[in-house]
Amino acid sequence: MEKKTSRWIKFLGGKNLIFTLVALLLLGAVLWLFAQLDFLFDPFVTIFKAISGPLILTMVLYYLFNPIIDWLEGKGVKRVISVAALFIVLISLVVVAVVLISPIIQKQVLSLVSSFPDYMDKTIKMITKLFDNSPFEEPLDQTMEKLQNWSEGLSSQVTDYLSGVIKGASNVVSTITSTVLIIGTAPIITFFLLKDDRKFFSYVTKLIPPRFRKDAKAIAGSMNTQVGAYLKGQVLVSIAIGLLTFIGFLIIGMPFAGSLSLLTGVTAIIPYIGPFIAFIPAFIVALMSSFGMLVKMCLVWVIVQMSNGHLIEPAVMGKHLLVHPITIVLVLLVMGDLMGMFGLIFGIPIYAVIKVLCIYFFRKLKGRYNRFYGEYGKYEETDFEE
Repeated sequence: MEKKTSRWIKFLGGKNLIFTLVALLLLGAVLWLFAQLDFLFDPFVTIFKAISGPLILTMVLYYLFNPIIDWLEGKGVKRVISVAALFIVLISLVVVAVVLISPIIQKQVLSLVSSFPDYMDKTIKMITKLFDNSPFEEPLDQTMEKLQNWSEGLSSQVTDYLSGVIKGASNVVSTITSTVLIIGTAPIITFFLLKDDRKFFSYVTKLIPPRFRKDAKAIAGSMNTQVGAYLKGQVLVSIAIGLLTFIGFLIIGMPFAGSLSLLTGVTAIIPYIGPFIAFIPAFIVALMSSFGMLVKMCLVWVIVQMSNGHLIEPAVMGKHLLVHPITIVLVLLVMGDLMGMFGLIFGIPIYAVIKVLCIYFFRKLKGRYNRFYGEYGKYEETDFEE
């Protein structure tokens, strides 16, 4: 008489408890073996590092420009003509920016970097003077001293780097190589991806076994909606914040308006943390100019951030990526610690990808549970596409 197999063993997919133990032991052995042979993966890590930058920039450019190409194609313009025209316009704008705007911004950035230590020194003296003969005097002095050393060191590093780029320092070959690899190849890949995206995705789909194509399309569609909307939206939001800040700073006559607005736009890519990072140098520069300038700068800052929170971001981002603010902060803290600046910029898209995969596998798990334990009550919404 055949021995009846328990529900738990059926649920796990094996015929007896030994199956579970052997599966766990084999998994541990595989992980241990990979850890011992990590040197075999060094070439793959090198390849990944080399192509990750261009691929990430390619995806950002694709999600940013694909809606424009789709709109033009809907108006009857051939896709290849739309892509070619878009790139001609973009190249023209880049050339104009490099020739006309870049020297002005570069000069202002260098001036701000060289002057910032003096601003920081005056600010520190002003703050420490307020706390003289108080219990906070000693710890505040130590903190301000470290902050001043950091600002001086950062100023020196940035100045040396920019000067090296301008004068052609000894590391210029390495810098040009890495820059050309990203800036040069990403637009080329983006061009062909925009032109033949349907062929590309159709070809990738054919590589997937037919049994898994439906699930793969569902996962890819969810990732495309969430990650694509976030990348496109965050770039547009950053540009809008930078432009609004620049206009506001010009109106109030803020010193270093161009470089501070550029910093604000760039750091706006990082949610919540970015505006705080950009606010510190703007606050110090305005404080050293005059108290009236500080008040006007804070007023401009509040108006820009409120416009972003209530108008720009809801209109651009929509409801494609609903993440609680606390979750965003926690993700940025973890990803920033693990991956540095890359983690701060792309932490939320990475979180969105992991979230989609977790939801998919959890719903598969719920379906498996319903199959073996459904008589005790079933999970709902086991279809991933819902």
